[in-house]
Amino acid sequence: MMQFEDPPGRYDARSKVDHRAVAAGLKERPGEWAVIRTGFPSKFAAATAASRIKAGHPLAYRPPGSFDALSRTVDGELRLYARYTGEENDA
Repeated sequence: MMQFEDPPGRYDARSKVDHRAVAAGLKERPGEWAVIRTGFPSKFAAATAASRIKAGHPLAYRPPGSFDALSRTVDGELRLYARYTGEENDA
């Protein structure tokens, strides 16, 4: 069966997230997970975003390894979660 409908709006890969503000907020509550973005076009895109955060990209998440991130599908929506785990020299 064929279904006619207009496609959704064009996907813009540029992030709409203020990563500096997100990183600062996560640092205020170390170890707590937060949803920092939704609406990914694919599981691969969400997983790639999580991988980049763990690697310290964008720069707000430096040094690498000081933030943890993962993607999950909740009720059909792809979500990106992150948390601040601390730097090696944190007390």
